[in-house]
Amino acid sequence: MAINKKQYDDDEGRVIADMSDVGRQPLLIPRFDHLHKSERRDMGREEETEKRPEYEVQYTSEERRAMIGGTLAAALLIGGVFIVCIGLLIFLMTRIG
Repeated sequence: MAINKKQYDDDEGRVIADMSDVGRQPLLIPRFDHLHKSERRDMGREEETEKRPEYEVQYTSEERRAMIGGTLAAALLIGGVFIVCIGLLIFLMTRIG
């Protein structure tokens, strides 16, 4: 019995994500055997990244400081919004009762 694959017009034949090693997970009792396999796969990936240095990005100290500062500013902004909303909620709850 032959399995007929669907042919798509926009299929270039490239493999985006290799799903050949992914199996079906049990519904009731999860197994964690795949964790040991991923450790072995990660070791192979380190070798691949060494072969391809174009993925290696070097940042200057100014760029690194700018990224850290932007991340901290975003986190403080989000935290401030939460604090203001919770404070407003507490204020309104004490005035209504």
